[in-house]
Amino acid sequence: MAMMPVAEALQRVLADAGPGPVEDVALPEALGRVLANDLTALRTQPPDAVSAMDGYAVRAADVAQAPVTLKLIGEVAAGHPFDGTVGAGQAARIFTGGVMPDGADTVVIQELTARDGDSVTIQKATAKARNVRAKGIDFAQGDVLLGRGRHLTDRDLMLAAAMNYPVLSVTRRPKVAVLGTGDELIMPGNPLGPGEIVYSNGFALTTLAQNEGAEVSDLGIARDKLEDIVAAVRRARAAGVDILVTSGGASVGDHDLVQRALAAEGLDL
Repeated sequence: MAMMPVAEALQRVLADAGPGPVEDVALPEALGRVLANDLTALRTQPPDAVSAMDGYAVRAADVAQAPVTLKLIGEVAAGHPFDGTVGAGQAARIFTGGVMPDGADTVVIQELTARDGDSVTIQKATAKARNVRAKGIDFAQGDVLLGRGRHLTDRDLMLAAAMNYPVLSVTRRPKVAVLGTGDELIMPGNPLGPGEIVYSNGFALTTLAQNEGAEVSDLGIARDKLEDIVAAVRRARAAGVDILVTSGGASVGDHDLVQRALAAEGLDL
């Protein structure tokens, strides 16, 4: 009988696979988890037009030509909006992140100005909307920014935080148990007797599963005795694992007992 192609084997393994149950986790614990639903922005970013530079918020019509001197009527810092309105011939000192005051539609960077007390001289003409981050330029409330099934990265967590999510719904991590079988296997660091080899597969398998986000338990090595392998399978079932990965003993020789042990436990092969 021909060997089963890898693609077919993979298809058979995945045929019964599906997402696990959903759980809510705090945002800092969501790194590497799989998003259980689409994430829709709860807010608009930025919520208002804000300055992208330190300078002066002015009306573009007043600075279409330069030099021109304007009267300072206030100051705008990030988190401290200005209550007044910038009118003709006026300007407001503004810092990066400050909300654009009513009446102003552009920002002249401070390097192009000269201040003298309560007035500022604009030394170079500046067009409308320069150095301004428009409201919603990043995203708008209701936008779907992270899709269901996404493997969440550090960048995704930053975006979810900006969308105003303190908690995310994710699929539960799969629980995986790894079992090595064989009388010839010896754990690393021990002297080898005749016919014995160092057990190494399990270390790769557990690490692979952990790197994919699984919770992994190592069942160690079961000797080539049906009762030993059955006992290990029972430990995996008692622990409520989703996936049991075995290494060795899965062929059809007299000492290949994994299939018999699984069948003895009522598992459908």
